[in-house]
Amino acid sequence: MESDTYNDTLPSVDQDLTLQRISLGIHGAPELKRDEKLNYLGEFRERIIRRLTKKQVADTFVYTEIEEALKHEKSSKMLINGTLSPQLIDKYIKLARQVDKSYTMIYDPQLTGNTGLVVVSNEAVDIKDIDVQPQDPGSKDQLSR
Repeated sequence: MESDTYNDTLPSVDQDLTLQRISLGIHGAPELKRDEKLNYLGEFRERIIRRLTKKQVADTFVYTEIEEALKHEKSSKMLINGTLSPQLIDKYIKLARQVDKSYTMIYDPQLTGNTGLVVVSNEAVDIKDIDVQPQDPGSKDQLSR
């Protein structure tokens, strides 16, 4: 009889699993690097090839660095901040179509930071400097679209 009493006081595997499921229901699934992903339109930093700020996306020209990033051997898609005006992003959507890359508009009120557009890979590329440097609209390094 003592062994039965002892077993009743120890949590069973079923009880642990039940507690885990309750916790998952209350708090949601654990997420790796949540703050980082909210800053980079839902992607991990190590998967980003190039990044533009919202202000850079609003420039009237297309940054050649984005075209080069879309042609990168590991590039898989372009993500665009959904809060930006369609008139501002149209030139990048056309560019993605020209180089046959998919694009996705990201609408998430929890997004933080000033990221306007990222070109990403499905795997880590660990590019040290992902930020495109702002340039003068008259610069010859830009494409008009």
